[in-house]
Amino acid sequence: MNEQQFRELSAARALHALSPEEEQAFSEALAAHPEWLPVVDEDRETVAALATSIGEVAPPRAARAAILDLISRSPQFEADADSARSDGSVSGSAASGAFDARAVSGADAGADAAGAAGAGGAAAADSGPARPSDLVPELIEEPEDPELAFTRARRKKAWFGLAASVAVLLAIALALPLQGGMGPQDPVSVAMQQVEAAPDAQSTTVSVGSAEATLHWSDSTRQAVFMTEGMDPAPENHDYELWIVRGEEPISLGVMHADANGGAAVLAEGFSPGDALAVTVEDRGGSPTGAPTTDPIVVVASA
Repeated sequence: MNEQQFRELSAARALHALSPEEEQAFSEALAAHPEWLPVVDEDRETVAALATSIGEVAPPRAARAAILDLISRSPQFEADADSARSDGSVSGSAASGAFDARAVSGADAGADAAGAAGAGGAAAADSGPARPSDLVPELIEEPEDPELAFTRARRKKAWFGLAASVAVLLAIALALPLQGGMGPQDPVSVAMQQVEAAPDAQSTTVSVGSAEATLHWSDSTRQAVFMTEGMDPAPENHDYELWIVRGEEPISLGVMHADANGGAAVLAEGFSPGDALAVTVEDRGGSPTGAPTTDPIVVVASA
């Protein structure tokens, strides 16, 4: 893993967005390169600053109505309504059977049943519109079976959980437009976008054995990105180091690590028009003197 790939993982980790496999790769890379720890600290500080840079935003007035409407149309509500209708149908059938049995017992019994039915009908007519307790079983205050009560309590919790989830989604949807463009960005990708969009964008590729090294740059933006493909690993106990060469002065850009395919991408910070990029083989961790200790294995000029 090269430093640029580690920076990408570090930025995602600061946002708690790494998969278990990426978290493992991050930990292994940091253990192998403790000098990259400042990158992790910088990303954490950036995320902490972002978290306090956005004030509270009042939700739209329609949010509450939308949440309640979604709850009312959720599968849990429909299941309870179907259960209520089913219970009502069974009770009605049972009452009808009992009425028929009493009617068979004789005319007097039939008259009593008819009178009871008439009284019940009048009471129902006087009661007016159906109460919520007639429609939603959870609102009935009569004693009920403990197991049934437990089941209904779980359904209530599910409704509240659904409402909370919707509220969180609405909050995220409101926050995203405000946070657009504020998240950590890969500096290499940003530089490449600026170079490619510039009217004077240029690139030069040279061969290094079976590998290739390419310099992308733009004089107007003063941005440059050095990329490799197919680079062999550095010799044991050594690293590749990248340099800006300005006239006779070499300026270190740090150790360059290629991935498993020999690919690397490094931002040439401080690039000026006419600079060249060079790669040398140095001791592990880079040149101890701050200057190249070997002849470069590749040089790519921007002039």
